[in-house]
Formats: sequence, structure tokens, C-alpha cells
Amino acid sequence: MVATNVSTVKPNLVRRYVDGAGWGVAKFEKERAFRQGFVEEARRVVREWIDPDYETHDPFGELKSAHQLRLRLRERYSVYGPGCEGPKTYHLGYRSGHEAPAARLRGRHHALAYVTQTWDETDDFDTLDRLILPAWLTAVEQWAEEPVRPRIINPPPRPLEIEGAVRCLVDAGKTDELETSTDEPSSHGLQLTRADQIEIRPPDWLLRGMLERDTLALIFGDPGSGKSFLAIDWACRIATGTPWRGHGVQGGPVVYVAGEGQQGFGRRIRAWREYNGVSLTDAPLYIAPVVAISELTALAGLVAAIKNLPEPPVLIVLDTLARCFGGGDENSTQDMSRFVSACDAIRRQWGCTILVVHHTGHADKNRARGAIALKAALDAEYRVDKTDGNQLVLTATKMKDAETPAPVAMELATVDLPGVVDDYGNPVTSAAIEVIDADTGAIVSKAKTIRTRGRWQDVGFAVARRLVGASDDGCVSVDAWRDECQAAGMVRQNQHRVLDALVNRDEIIVTDGQLSLSTP
Repeated sequence: MVATNVSTVKPNLVRRYVDGAGWGVAKFEKERAFRQGFVEEARRVVREWIDPDYETHDPFGELKSAHQLRLRLRERYSVYGPGCEGPKTYHLGYRSGHEAPAARLRGRHHALAYVTQTWDETDDFDTLDRLILPAWLTAVEQWAEEPVRPRIINPPPRPLEIEGAVRCLVDAGKTDELETSTDEPSSHGLQLTRADQIEIRPPDWLLRGMLERDTLALIFGDPGSGKSFLAIDWACRIATGTPWRGHGVQGGPVVYVAGEGQQGFGRRIRAWREYNGVSLTDAPLYIAPVVAISELTALAGLVAAIKNLPEPPVLIVLDTLARCFGGGDENSTQDMSRFVSACDAIRRQWGCTILVVHHTGHADKNRARGAIALKAALDAEYRVDKTDGNQLVLTATKMKDAETPAPVAMELATVDLPGVVDDYGNPVTSAAIEVIDADTGAIVSKAKTIRTRGRWQDVGFAVARRLVGASDDGCVSVDAWRDECQAAGMVRQNQHRVLDALVNRDEIIVTDGQLSLSTP
């Protein structure tokens, strides 16, 4: 965002951005209130207008109501002076204490106007609403955090002013638009549905019990845990209609964004073909290079490429999140929310499933790396652990709207690639996933033992061992453990998660507020 000095800005720009008296010197409180109102309304617009309920959606009615609300507040709390003809004299400003509320209402009104005015500049509402508006919200949130400076006018970004927006519309215009219904209801009256009349639909499974259509799912694990092999296995099965664990799958086109490199991916799908005896000839499995989907231009390029496919995809795999994340910080809620918004934009476009492959956290190996905003947005989450040898265990760590599946025992089977040799004439091998009939309880227990502790788990376990060792009965209160952990530098917010992780690893036992070691 480029700030503009008041002395050089065009008068009409000032009037468009600043329509209240008094701004321009040091009205920091008023400007902050304006930004707060603008951001609040921009968030609501993106949340509710991207995929609206057309029974109640009335954007221009909302715009009119926001303007009328501003006028009522102005009429009630304005201070006027002599100098103008008519029923009211010259508007001097608001009564003390009402400048900030008035500025906040102005911000909300302007956010609505920015979006509705943009509709006049483009006829591609699908691209604007689903791709550009989420990126615009990110730019608005960044603008709101910029410092307020006297005599500097720094207007909020308009949707088509953000980087890549125009290119996004141009690229989208090169392809056929998605079919949309022309008989969508236009009534703006509020419709209420009685609870017993809600249509109940069973889960629409792509992969029975594991992947549901039109959802956001994630597989995470340590490096070398086999998570990408599992994602490839699922992708190949859905693309070819091959059953998994004896259950049929809903076949359909799959797009696999291979961020780790297409050469290695090619060997892995060849291994899957050889091991499972299923041909991939003419199978609708499409490979894409790494795409930083958080960046609007890259996202638009991916969407434009997918629109050129003969059929829309039922599954899109992003392997890995780090490669597809683009710039930013995975631990930043704002940056992670931008990634999730990009995933949602793709998912809404075709009603497909998005499957993300990700790494475990640095400090806590029981959760995926990065901001908690990711897990909050997921419909399903799975962790892959590797035990001794090539044995794996797949555990569901979140299942939003379906029954949580039991752990699945698997192994990585080594596969020779016929006719493929290295520079020294040695045969080249890869691997493929094989679901095995084994005691998953024993495998899960072994995985918990082998799984590396994170930094704060090491601290928490060391504190528990020291306190329990100094006690007479082998127990210590959880509160005492928390106090000692805090003294060791562990913040309160981490303590609950660390305690759960140690319990899940079967290293400590918590009963009635008392803590003990599993194996004293």
C-alpha cells in the first residue's frame, strides 16, 4: 500500500475517502475506528457473500442500511454552525465521544461500497467472489495494521487494486465459465426452516470412512513416515476406481500438486502400478508442479489450468503444505488463514475434496506444524507414524462430521521398477502402501514409544520424573507439575497440550488431579 500526502492528493480522492469533517491532522482515534469498522465488515462480506444464501442475500439492501445508520447517527450527534442555507447549518463535527463510533460506521459502509462498486468493473463474479475477495481481505487486514500518521491519507485497498487481481480475471476469461443456475431465488425475505424438515444426507464418501467429498482433509507425519506414499495410494485409487480395504471408491479425476518433484513422484506411481497390478493408462490423474496457492496469481493459474480439464476433479492433493504455502509464516494465524481460504476457494469451485500433506510440529510431534487455524478448518485429519522397519500406523486425529475410524496398520513394501536402472546399472526401487491385518493396538503403542518427543514434552516429562521421584507415594498433583513447568519456561498455553501428549504416549498417568509415571 502506498500512502499519499494530503498536500499532493487530488481533492476528489480526499472527498471519496474522507467524507467526515475534522480528519487530516492528528485524529488517530478516529482513523483507527474507521479501520476497525472496515476490517470487521470486510471479514463479514468475505465470510457470507462468497457462497451466499440467495433466499436472504441482499447486498444493496445492506449497503443502503449501512448508509442510513450513518445518517441517523450524524443527525443525532452532529454539531452544526452557521453558514449554510436549509434546515441544517454547516456540519462542524460530532459531539465529544461520538467521532470514533461515527468513523467506525463509515468504515463498515465503505467496505460494502468497495465490493458493490467493484461489481460494475467486472462481469466475472465467480472469479471475483471466490478468488479475489479472500485475497483482498488479507490485503485489508495488512492495511489495518499499518501505523496511523498525521497528514497522511492511506486509503484501504480496493479489490481490483491488489496484486494479481486483474491478471486473475484475464486468465479466468480465457476459459469457459462454470455452469451456474439461472433460476436461483431472488427473494430477499428471511426463510425459516422447521427442524424436522431439514434434509438429512448421508456422507458422500470418496474413500469410505476416510475421505468425504467437498471437504478439507490433512495427512501429517514426520519426514520419512510414508505420508506422501499414502496420499499417492489414495489418489491413484480414486483416479482408477480401485477399492481400498475391500471397499469401493468413488472414482473421478484427481489433480496432484507434487511439490516434492515430479521425477520422484513418477517413480512412486510406477511402484503403485506394479505393486497393485492396476494400469494407469488413460487414468484421469493429472500432475501439477508446485503452486503457491496463497498468492492470488498462482492460485488463478491453477484454477485456469484445472478448468481446461475434460472433467472437474473430485480430489486435489497438495503435497506438501510447505511447498504450496508461498510466502509468509506457517505459525501466523493470518498467513495460515490465507492458505485455508485459498483451499476453500478451490473446493467451492468444484465441490471437490482438498487433501493436504503436511509435517509434524517441531515442539509437539502429536500435532501438525503451524498455526492452530489449520486444524480448526479441517474436516478430517490423519497422522502417520512409522515404527520398526517399514511398519506404519494411520490414526484419525479429527473427524468433524462422521464416526472416527479405527487405526489402520500398514507397511511400506519395496517395489522393483522393471527396466529402470541407475547410471551404474543397478535396479531402481521405490515403495508402495500395503494395508496389513495386524494388531493395531500393539503398533499404536510401539509408535507412541518411538515417536520423538518435542522440546516441551521433554521438559514436561523431566519435571514429572523429578517430582514423582521426590514424592513418598509416587504421585504428585498436576498443579505442582504446572508450577514447575512454568518455572522452567513453559507458558501456560502449552501445558495442557504437553500433558495430553505425554498421556497419549503412555508415559504418564493422570487420575483425579494426580500425576504418576506409567513405568516408575
